[in-house]
Amino acid sequence: MNVDIFYRSYSQDFNWLALSLLSVKKYAHGFGKVHVAIPVSEIGLLPKFDGEVHLIEPKASDGYMDQQITKLHADDFCKGKYVMHMDSDCILNKDVSPMDLFLDGKPVYLREDGCVSPWMDISARSLGWRDSYEYMRRLPIVFPRWLYREFRAFMATNTGMSIDNWICQQNGHEFSEFNTMGQWAYRHHRDEFTWMEPRDWPSFCKQYRSWDGLDEEKRAEIERILADQNAEI
Repeated sequence: MNVDIFYRSYSQDFNWLALSLLSVKKYAHGFGKVHVAIPVSEIGLLPKFDGEVHLIEPKASDGYMDQQITKLHADDFCKGKYVMHMDSDCILNKDVSPMDLFLDGKPVYLREDGCVSPWMDISARSLGWRDSYEYMRRLPIVFPRWLYREFRAFMATNTGMSIDNWICQQNGHEFSEFNTMGQWAYRHHRDEFTWMEPRDWPSFCKQYRSWDGLDEEKRAEIERILADQNAEI
């Protein structure tokens, strides 16, 4: 199974990214290339790693929205048949191979009903329908590489503009790339994934929140994960 690993990061998260990349080196087995996309102005600050760097010219004035644009162009950077998304503040905490992320020959996509979330209504503005499920439950998420282009084409037809321009025009932070793409995929390409509830599928990483900061307690916990093969903290 040819699966590349993709990050979109920036300098304020590079301390997290360095640890996440170490967790990939320790626990991820049998994947293709690791790709990290960052703003072109921050190349001198990026920690060294074994993979490929992609320099991004920002398209949105807001970094939160800009990183979503980059993720929805992951197929432009990765060449594997599938792309596995990781975030800088996600630390793998057990061995994982591409086959662990597939079921019945299809990537597993987690969706959950009954969540209190703003994203259903927000995504409906982009899609033209409202889905009652939450699709951004946890990372990593795996997509077929061809899906990105199909989704961008749908968005262009549905909104009358490129997906980049559409995201740039949304108020505040009111866009969710994986919710919107997940809802669209469930309606239009349902057979390409195995759809699961989070409670029914194992987790392979510990997800932190980078905006909370990387204090000594968190760093010590992550270092235990990186040191201990059985450290599912």
